[in-house]
Amino acid sequence: MRRFVLLGLPLVLVACGSQLLGPGFTAQAQTPAQTPAPPQTPSPTTAPCPPTASLDQLIVALDAAVTGPANKDRACMKQLLLPTARLIPVGPNGPRVLTIDDWIAAVAKNGDEIVTEHQVKYQSEAFGHIAHLWSTYTTALAGKPLARGINSIQAVYDGQNWHILQILWQAENATDQIPAQYLP
Repeated sequence: MRRFVLLGLPLVLVACGSQLLGPGFTAQAQTPAQTPAPPQTPSPTTAPCPPTASLDQLIVALDAAVTGPANKDRACMKQLLLPTARLIPVGPNGPRVLTIDDWIAAVAKNGDEIVTEHQVKYQSEAFGHIAHLWSTYTTALAGKPLARGINSIQAVYDGQNWHILQILWQAENATDQIPAQYLP
């Protein structure tokens, strides 16, 4: 079935089908390269990553990092997430833990198709350097609505910017409809 989306990062797991969420999903470790890759110079067409000094800015930056061609440069997305961040879609077979690289690979399979992510409503709670955002999202692929659901985002503040530690999400389905209080 094509119901689950990979970003809450809900994005395009729907378009990727069960390749990532299916029962045969396994994470594979990468082996180190023989020689280090040369540093990448940002493309002149790549927009800089938006600031994330506030939680409002973090939500805007997350939408911007997800939205665009499925195979776009995801440097900004990587800046928003801590290196050990986990992306966890919850489907009928339970949760699947993804790294940012797993997510990027799944989304990139859609090539030049335009992915759109929008947090339509969110609320946040923060204490010191930690925050939780409860976010209702919508996603589309090539202009066609793909899914909507709820993100549970954990973030940490480094003294200058907020960074994502984890995103847990579930797409809406026939059994689990988004409650009215989480809709705009």
